[in-house]
Amino acid sequence: AQAKNSGQDVNSPDSYWLRPYMDDDVAWTGTSNGAWDNYTQSQYPIFEGWNEYSQATLADSDPTNDLTPEAAQQAFLWQHRKDMAITEPDYEIDLTLGGPVPGISEKLGNLRFSTSFRRTQNMYFIPLANDKYEQTTFQGKLTSNVAPGMKLSFDGMYSKEIGTSLSRSGGTSFFDSASDQAYYMERVSYIESRIYSTDYWSPSEQVNSNIGVQFTHTLSNTTFYEVKMNNFYTGNSTNPGAYRDTSGVISIGGVEFDEAPFGFFDESASGIGSDMRMGVGMSTSRDSSKTSAFTTSIALTSQLDRVNEFKTGLEFVRTNSRVNYGTYDKALPDSRSSSKWNTKPIRLALFVQDKLEFNGMIANIGLRLTYSDPNIEWYDYDDYSLLFSDGYASSLDTMATYNVKPQVVLQPRLGVSFPITEKSKLFFNYGHFVQLPDPENLYLVRVEPFTDTIVRMASPENPLPKTVAYELGYEQSILDEYLIRVTGYYKDLTNQPLQVDYISRDNYSYSVSEPYWYEDIRGLEFTLKKEKGEIFWGEFNYTFSANSYGFFGTLENYENSYDQRVYDRNTTDNDIAKPVARPYARVQLVFKSPSDFGPEMMGSFPLANWQLSNIVSWKAGQHITWTGSSTLPGITYNLQARDYWGTTLRLNRKINMGGGNSMDFFMDMSNVINRKSLSLSSGGFIDGTDYQNYMSSLHLPMDKLEEIGFENSMVPGSDKPGDYRAADVEWVPIETATDLAQISSPTTRALYYNTLEGAYYQYSDETGGFVEADQGYVDKVLDEKAYIDMPNQSYFNFLDPRTIRFGIRFSF
Repeated sequence: AQAKNSGQDVNSPDSYWLRPYMDDDVAWTGTSNGAWDNYTQSQYPIFEGWNEYSQATLADSDPTNDLTPEAAQQAFLWQHRKDMAITEPDYEIDLTLGGPVPGISEKLGNLRFSTSFRRTQNMYFIPLANDKYEQTTFQGKLTSNVAPGMKLSFDGMYSKEIGTSLSRSGGTSFFDSASDQAYYMERVSYIESRIYSTDYWSPSEQVNSNIGVQFTHTLSNTTFYEVKMNNFYTGNSTNPGAYRDTSGVISIGGVEFDEAPFGFFDESASGIGSDMRMGVGMSTSRDSSKTSAFTTSIALTSQLDRVNEFKTGLEFVRTNSRVNYGTYDKALPDSRSSSKWNTKPIRLALFVQDKLEFNGMIANIGLRLTYSDPNIEWYDYDDYSLLFSDGYASSLDTMATYNVKPQVVLQPRLGVSFPITEKSKLFFNYGHFVQLPDPENLYLVRVEPFTDTIVRMASPENPLPKTVAYELGYEQSILDEYLIRVTGYYKDLTNQPLQVDYISRDNYSYSVSEPYWYEDIRGLEFTLKKEKGEIFWGEFNYTFSANSYGFFGTLENYENSYDQRVYDRNTTDNDIAKPVARPYARVQLVFKSPSDFGPEMMGSFPLANWQLSNIVSWKAGQHITWTGSSTLPGITYNLQARDYWGTTLRLNRKINMGGGNSMDFFMDMSNVINRKSLSLSSGGFIDGTDYQNYMSSLHLPMDKLEEIGFENSMVPGSDKPGDYRAADVEWVPIETATDLAQISSPTTRALYYNTLEGAYYQYSDETGGFVEADQGYVDKVLDEKAYIDMPNQSYFNFLDPRTIRFGIRFSF
């Protein structure tokens, strides 16, 4: 068991949500009583103090809530009692057993089996409806040589996932990492409730199962065919957990309190002191969808002659989607929605492929046909029909419908590899690929039940999303041990769906999935690989990838022609976006000690057969746009965050125990160098002001400050977004001014930077004015980055601590 973050505990008395209510300097008389300076106050919620809170309970007309200040504080602590300690470990258990079926194997064509069990547990950083994410999987397979040249296999799988849904509207994803939790608790509403209640998100389960059969028949020494059939099933169950015990489970100061904020509760309830929401808006996600897909395929492979290998096949997929998900809140029904459909789409694929080999040249030429039939009748409606006004969703069934036509798409494929020398070759790959649409874009009619209003429609007649990919590469072998590979690639993505809005003259609106989104991806990849070696081997990869994307068509459509003209004149929706590329690199090296390495002890070599492997990864920092609290036209991607570095290591030793038995001990370590990375997208910012305060405290390069007009309001330097102040370094704010006389309430805590002089000053109580700051102190503040105003929820700042895992593997 180990922490999922570095630094402050969520339940530390000094943490954001607790200190104002527990620090004796302010807890009784309020955060603005003068004990805290303005800088400290900016790091925590405002609180009037338990004395004033108590007076309010005594002064109102409700005698059942009367609390002394001490009792009110104890009630607050009761409602913030969630135990955040991680007392169980993350683990993975994997067991595989296989071999001939005892007693009957020889009689049934060498009948053999393979079965496996795998279970993983990942503890949550903050306990939610569940305190962990668990996945359990069983798999089994039976194989028999039923006759000469014939092999028959049966396989099955059952998997169950249990955790907390990260969706509030019926999505199928689970919380499974600390960064997930931090992302959903940054710059959003009701963060306190998300942390300290148990049922803000719904508990969720997902069951997957598969059963299949495979038959392979060798017709001759040059020809065989293979038939596969399988049925895959998924069932979801996302619903509220146990209802809250609303009886008095504890008495504090003569007032009874229930078990809040634990348990599901859909009525109004607020916390003590901080008014934490403890009811309404809890566990709004619902999902009882069940989906199954039956797949049948047959493939024939034949070596026609010395240079031609021919392959053809067919695949048929019929899906049964019984979907029912949405978001529900009894107390806040407005803007909730449900999504339901029961459909049976059909997909058919045919392919032919010829593999040519001649004098070292290899060419794969293929053609694939995809047939996609939503197998549904769809609604024939006008864009601004009254069908989409409030209260008309129930009339949808009276609308005229039409049969959606199937789509047929041909996809050519070409891959060519030909030698230049004995140790080098060129290769080229080209292909068309289509992706099946998300079912929401085929069948969804999203309805707000409270108003009986349609808010979103699918569009099943949209063309299939398509990708055209090109790849050109070169490979060179060096000294028969090293391989250099250089590859350039380009991908053109079209017909990608996005939501397009339609707004009527009467101001009712809805959205429709339209194929207006496109993207271009291009890149260059370099790889150096040492494929074999007795002492070490490994691989280095560097990838530069850039993309641009945009939208065709009109993303907002108004029935009112004037509104449409205004939108068309002012919109930037159709501008091409060109995010700045983020190249990345990865090095993996493996070292192994020889089998006779080191001194011999009792017939063995303790230092032999140890294997050490490490992976070092790097990615250029993200480019972000920051212009303070306002938007400056023409300024995009003007700042680059710190680069990302990842380091992992594995140390293992395999011990052969004779008779084919072995034991393998291993240790895995992540973030070996314990590098701290402050994420700007899933950090601890409590709100937008907190984020702006952090960014404004950085010492950015002068040219960046001049670009956005902040050269007189910020200190210049070499900081990047993502730089941070260490937890053990006290915050020393730095204020800026062109004239120190403009500062109305100076303090001895801060440093003051005159932007015209480029000099630092301090305020002296003795002189009652500003004096030049001690240069040694200034250097210390700058070196330690003590001036950075860190995100207020500091426990979310660093979510990748150095982590060590131990394991053992037996093979017999």
